[in-house]
Amino acid sequence: MDKKIVHYHAFMGESIVVGHPALIYPLDHPSPDVSNTKMAITSLVISVDRETGDFETENTRYVALVEVT
Repeated sequence: MDKKIVHYHAFMGESIVVGHPALIYPLDHPSPDVSNTKMAITSLVISVDRETGDFETENTRYVALVEVT
């Protein structure tokens, strides 16, 4: 099964932890239950790439878009 890909705003100091849900600002989540304009909570995280900030839950792959200020 291919996982859907969702982009999210990644900020310095943000902590994504395997085995816990993540609090993120999604940009293009396809679910009508997610507004894409405010913070959302994911299902449990199953893997994290510490170098990129990308992570996966059971059904979704989240790709970090890093904010440059």
